[in-house]
Amino acid sequence: MKKLSRKQWIIIAVVILIGGAILRSATNQGPSIPKDKTTLVQNEAPVATIGFDKPLDLGGGVTVTVSSPTRFTPSQFMTNYDQKAKTANFFTVTIKNGGKGALDFSTVSLEAASGSNVCFDLLGDQDINGAPTDPLKAGAEASYKYGVGCQAAAGDPLNLIVRIGGSNVAVEGKLA
Repeated sequence: MKKLSRKQWIIIAVVILIGGAILRSATNQGPSIPKDKTTLVQNEAPVATIGFDKPLDLGGGVTVTVSSPTRFTPSQFMTNYDQKAKTANFFTVTIKNGGKGALDFSTVSLEAASGSNVCFDLLGDQDINGAPTDPLKAGAEASYKYGVGCQAAAGDPLNLIVRIGGSNVAVEGKLA
């Protein structure tokens, strides 16, 4: 039997690696699609659409108000600072709990959009920290600042969806 040269061994190894990669990609079809295609998160229609600075009673004694946006300059310590927002705004969200039980802030969230422009959260500095983590006791009120950065100019639309428990509130206005 004839000995193979180093060059021939390298060619054989390359052919085996390429063949193995082709065989693996042909047989690896990834995870199968689940039979149940139900959406886990359902976007509910807002219970109401309001403007900034207009309180809305959500029922059960819970009221929400979102102040008019104020333009600010994000610091380097804020989340998403590296995305270089064209316009950064903050607003104050005030929630009054006139209900009988505590309001769990883990059920409170906010989503921002500006037409077809991208918006993202700006939190973590300048007292712009988002929602508290402790439950809001019955009869109490909490206010907190929330910041968003948008790849949009001042005067472009600012649309927020505030989710509190099972209620979605749309807030519409313009970027400051």
